[in-house]
Amino acid sequence: MDTVLFNFHDLVLILTAFECLLFALLLSATNKEKVISTYFFIGFLICHIFIPVHELTFWGKQFRIWMLDISPNLFFVGSYAYFLDGPLLYFFVRSLLYKDFKFKQIHLLHALPVILFFIHMVVSFYLQGYDERHRLIETQHIAYSSPYLYFDAAGRYMRVVYAVLCFVLIFNYGEQLKNVFANLNKRDLAWLKVMLTSFLVLFSWDAILLTIKLHGLANDDFNMDLLNVFGLSGYYLTFAVLNILIFLKFTLFTSVASVNESATPERHDERLEGVDKEVVDHIEKTMAESKIYTMPDITVDRLAAEMKMPAKRLSQTIKQHFHLNFYEFINSYRIEEAKRLLSDPESANKTITEIYYEVGFNSKSVFNTFFKRVVELTPSQYREQQAKANNGDKAGFALVRREK
Repeated sequence: MDTVLFNFHDLVLILTAFECLLFALLLSATNKEKVISTYFFIGFLICHIFIPVHELTFWGKQFRIWMLDISPNLFFVGSYAYFLDGPLLYFFVRSLLYKDFKFKQIHLLHALPVILFFIHMVVSFYLQGYDERHRLIETQHIAYSSPYLYFDAAGRYMRVVYAVLCFVLIFNYGEQLKNVFANLNKRDLAWLKVMLTSFLVLFSWDAILLTIKLHGLANDDFNMDLLNVFGLSGYYLTFAVLNILIFLKFTLFTSVASVNESATPERHDERLEGVDKEVVDHIEKTMAESKIYTMPDITVDRLAAEMKMPAKRLSQTIKQHFHLNFYEFINSYRIEEAKRLLSDPESANKTITEIYYEVGFNSKSVFNTFFKRVVELTPSQYREQQAKANNGDKAGFALVRREK
């Protein structure tokens, strides 16, 4: 980047910052309901405005000269974003998935690393004389020295940790959904998983880059060619990930069925003070008579309203008495109804697709998976087995009549 003004690498960084700026402005203008998750995401995008600007002004020779003519104190402003985009991404995902999320004072602890980095920069850079600050920037010596390099690496490693924590949030969210919804295929958050996977790859790439730098620091031998390849590749990877994000936003972003974060699943060894037999009987009677489980979008709240009982008590009773979550409980009834229809000669003309829709499933793959797990046969195999059994019964009955 030191030889050509506005080379292609510079252009990629400029476009990255510009796209993030436009995206952030668009989200700000359209966030009429002041959704907190959107604010976190805007903050994340702002970080990715500063990051390419920092890379451009520090590593691009001509841009570095222009910035030095203004003030050396402007350098490294964008470097703080490396400590902030991870937490902002984490809080974006958390507030998106959990409707009762509230940002609390204790969450400010996530800003501790950037505060420590700022203190380090004050001591090692901002309090230095003008000539020394100018020299550190012009020679780029600070970028390959300790403890700056240690802080820089810590920031990159933290981003990987936060990306992994986002996947942990999604996993826990998926488990909690099973206590609320009976159909999950519309809530698989594929777009969010793709987005997070892209950022995990990007953050991991940056972490590898800093690992190479730390290796060079330890051996007092920096492989500049390798660092240059990794650094420039990171710019293009960032640009690609950003455009994936924009594509997802305008094509696949869907609303999220958020749940209460406080409603964490109980441990298996926890027990109600006593499962009311009348409640259990009422549940079983309602399920048998109303067949409410055939509603595709049945939720624990809807079922609780039907049974005129608190949703929490219903959920706890299902877990403690039936030893199932809501998702498994409802679908177990659906499977039993599907078995009845598949073995009923009067339903012989119904296709398997018609049957799984009739009992409440809205995904063939989910129905087949659940059915095989419970029955240990595919729906087709089960229907064939029952047809043979029915034909055998009829033949036996006819033989008895002839013998009489």
